[in-house]
Amino acid sequence: MSAYAYIQWADVPATLAHKSRQRVDEATKQQLVAFEGCPFAGELEQLAGGRLQVAFPFPINADLRAQMVDWLLHWGISFTVIV
Repeated sequence: MSAYAYIQWADVPATLAHKSRQRVDEATKQQLVAFEGCPFAGELEQLAGGRLQVAFPFPINADLRAQMVDWLLHWGISFTVIV
């Protein structure tokens, strides 16, 4: 079973957003975004109304999952996990 953590781009602190790196994956054509210190890259998605969200794979491994949650909490970014 796969799970994803979702964040809203508007919740990303400006200093962190400015340092992000974005690229389009040639195979999948998905727009990927990587943030400084974040253990995973996420997929940038445009929602209705022009809102942007980032979907991160949410690890099954407890240590990797804790790193991801710690990073989100460190930056004060609200997130939702959907299984």
